[in-house]
Amino acid sequence: MIWHLIAVVIVGVSAGGIMFALRKLSRNRIPKGLIPIAASLAMFWYLAYYDYSWYEFKASLLPDDAVIVSTQQTKSPFRPWSYVRAPVNVFTVFDGNARTIRQDDQIIVEYYLYTFYNTSAEGVKTWSNLLNCTLMERVFFDKDQPEATMRVEKVSYSDEMYRRLCP
Repeated sequence: MIWHLIAVVIVGVSAGGIMFALRKLSRNRIPKGLIPIAASLAMFWYLAYYDYSWYEFKASLLPDDAVIVSTQQTKSPFRPWSYVRAPVNVFTVFDGNARTIRQDDQIIVEYYLYTFYNTSAEGVKTWSNLLNCTLMERVFFDKDQPEATMRVEKVSYSDEMYRRLCP
């Protein structure tokens, strides 16, 4: 996050410096007020560029066998450009690894999902999942607090993880 802030400041100072140099080259015919306007527009441009390129950059770092399961686009009043076209701020990835267990005539598949998010600070959350292919139920566990965040949900035949993992 600190590097992101430093980049915003550098872009603003650079754009202000370029506008200052243009003002001096034009022998002060360009209004002085355009210097801070250019700096602030450049900072907003960088923030918008970072928002829209974050998802593609993070997705390019994933291993080849990883599959993006879902994406989420959010709008924010602190990011006014998101009302034009909302950038992808959250996406969930299946790493391609799963373990199948047969127990009491039921097929149970264990796998992990990783949710990457770009809010005020970037982060990743790991979810451990159990998918009962026989009963068509899925249980989510937060890897950091498995006892506190268990969720059970029914899945349908059209569920992507069910189609991918169940025979």
